[in-house]
Amino acid sequence: MKHVIAASLLSVAVAALSLSYIVPVKANDDQRKPAACSLRQTKGLYGFQCHGSAFTGVKLEPVTFIGTVEGDGRGMFEGYGTFNSSNGSADTHVKGPGTLSDRCLGHVEYTNELLLPGGGTVPLDPISFDYTVVSGGDEILGTGRGFPGATGDFMPRLTCRLVRVQ
Repeated sequence: MKHVIAASLLSVAVAALSLSYIVPVKANDDQRKPAACSLRQTKGLYGFQCHGSAFTGVKLEPVTFIGTVEGDGRGMFEGYGTFNSSNGSADTHVKGPGTLSDRCLGHVEYTNELLLPGGGTVPLDPISFDYTVVSGGDEILGTGRGFPGATGDFMPRLTCRLVRVQ
């Protein structure tokens, strides 16, 4: 009987000691908000790589897109890259305004043009991307976004990763 009482007292002592180390938790602590983002975090030059599928005039097909884009830290993005599809490779220039919420979700609408070898340009359809800023702006992850009414093969299926050039 002594052993049962001693074990019980030891259990109560351990439980009491354990309870003294519990930190009170506020009701909101389990619903923490992500760190606020701002367009200032997007200032700088990024290398990017996009891959997936896009409509290239005839069909939905695998494509890749690689290059650089620079953010001015106030919402303007401008980039140069090479777009590859079954039609070959094409040098392009994109430029457009972006928005960014304090929850790190953004959207950018680019004008888009083909760069010709002789120095001219040919306007292309605009392109649109949704993105999120991660790692304090050192990376941006994005996906192509279809314009209102776009369905089926006309929906871009591109994912992009932008990494700040150090």
